[in-house]
Amino acid sequence: MSLPFSKVMSALMSKTSPEAIFQYRKPMSTKLGSLALSLVFSIYGATFADWSYESALTVYEEADDKTKKDWKFLIKTFGPMGLTVIPFSLALCAFFAPSRIVTKVKYIPKMYGEPECQLTRESLILGKPVHLTRPISELHRNEKTRVFTGDGEQGVDDKGSFFFILTDQNINVKSWVERYYLVPRSGKFWASDGRIFDALFGGDSIRDLELKARQSKDKKELKNIKQDRSALNEMIRTNYSRAKFHSGLKKEVEVSKNIVNQTKGLP
Repeated sequence: MSLPFSKVMSALMSKTSPEAIFQYRKPMSTKLGSLALSLVFSIYGATFADWSYESALTVYEEADDKTKKDWKFLIKTFGPMGLTVIPFSLALCAFFAPSRIVTKVKYIPKMYGEPECQLTRESLILGKPVHLTRPISELHRNEKTRVFTGDGEQGVDDKGSFFFILTDQNINVKSWVERYYLVPRSGKFWASDGRIFDALFGGDSIRDLELKARQSKDKKELKNIKQDRSALNEMIRTNYSRAKFHSGLKKEVEVSKNIVNQTKGLP
């Protein structure tokens, strides 16, 4: 991020052919880890479903006929079985998540009309590239999420998340799952500047993003100054040496005076 952000955006807007503004190589461990996590949640859900059903059935059979007809008793007894939805939902999310990871984003300029962006992901089973092209205005970043954090070489590192989400706002999207795309922060951003995504998909102004970058830089410099104790240590060392020198000199003067006084008392 050595160049001013206004120049970076100007260079991108002046492109006359499609330009890749983000690239990410998905490791095999991501897919295997997601499958393993999905399997774990599925097993946990099945185990919980079996246990909750057996427990509810035992309680129901031990109740008397009057209690069995009480709807509050039925809800209290069989209601916990509904919690099995949680682990199975998590299993589905873990299973589908790798297919929603974006591996490439292309900026497509238009001679007339609004520029477009092409998102590339991999299919769920075969892992083949799947492309989606939308006008920039139909791809949105979450309002509460900022791509630019000021940390890392590209300014996108975040301790709280490894990715951010782009939402497809096109009215022809069939299901809610197809609306969401996961963009890893560890990918390669164009010009090594993550502010491009805040400007294109978040609606942030170029001036505001430049100001945030400047503030982030100032905070880092101030933090480095606070952590740098070399100057203070050097001052302490110098003052200690000076005090030690004057202390030794004072002792020598006192010794000399004692010798002179003793010689005066001699005949």
